[in-house]
Amino acid sequence: MTEVQLLQVIGLTVVGVGASLLLFVKARFIRVVAFVSMVLGAFSLVALGVPQMASLPPAVEKFDVASIKDKKDLAAIGQKIFFGKGQCALCHTIGSSEGRCPDLKGVGAKLTRQFLYESLTQPQAYVYMDYQHVGPPKFFPAKMPYINKKPIGLNKNEIYAVIAFLQSMSGEEITVDPSEIEAPYDVVLVIGDKAGGQKVFRALCAKCHTVGVAEKGKTDLLPVLGRQTDPGLRRLVLSEPKLGSKDHQGFDRKLALKDFDDLMAYLMDAKATAKPL
Repeated sequence: MTEVQLLQVIGLTVVGVGASLLLFVKARFIRVVAFVSMVLGAFSLVALGVPQMASLPPAVEKFDVASIKDKKDLAAIGQKIFFGKGQCALCHTIGSSEGRCPDLKGVGAKLTRQFLYESLTQPQAYVYMDYQHVGPPKFFPAKMPYINKKPIGLNKNEIYAVIAFLQSMSGEEITVDPSEIEAPYDVVLVIGDKAGGQKVFRALCAKCHTVGVAEKGKTDLLPVLGRQTDPGLRRLVLSEPKLGSKDHQGFDRKLALKDFDDLMAYLMDAKATAKPL
């Protein structure tokens, strides 16, 4: 029985007991209490009959660097961030003057890329500068937050994507180049071949370890991978287990650099995809 169903049963019980008291009890005070209980129980049943919707935070858009092929892809990601994680549309409008804050239609044509970046990360530095207004400036009571800080917390890549969207929807050339988007630290360092790394793992590691498989006498590395970055994993492989164990000793000398990079590529891919060996 769900929590809502339990409350509905309680509401029906209260209504039923109240009705019984009204029918069989003559004392005025008890009858008043019973009537009030019936009314409250009926209101509760009506309220509980309304379909319930879970209140969940907005879905986080994954910033997949590998999916960005050109400036249009970057602007498309920026559009999702603008209406999603960035929460820009809560205050700003595009093509309407009904918002709590300035309308952003054509803002990419009015402001330079540098000014847009500053306006997003330091919104109180300049107000109305480079804005075209007809008549006296409109007063906007809402104070824009710093979007690169909590609670919004956009990173540099996401801010660049928003700027690309603002320039694109203004009909301007996008001045943010996809090459400026920084790949995650793990992606930068993993340069090996994961297929070759799987062979190295089977030859040297599978005796004692598995990846995503529970096997007696072996350690599943998947939980360990989830807690490690690429550089952390490299240090772990070269330093673990502790002195006295023969398995990892001399790994830095036994394993060719390419084989080691391949092994790291395989392990980091297993972390990202959670596929068993």
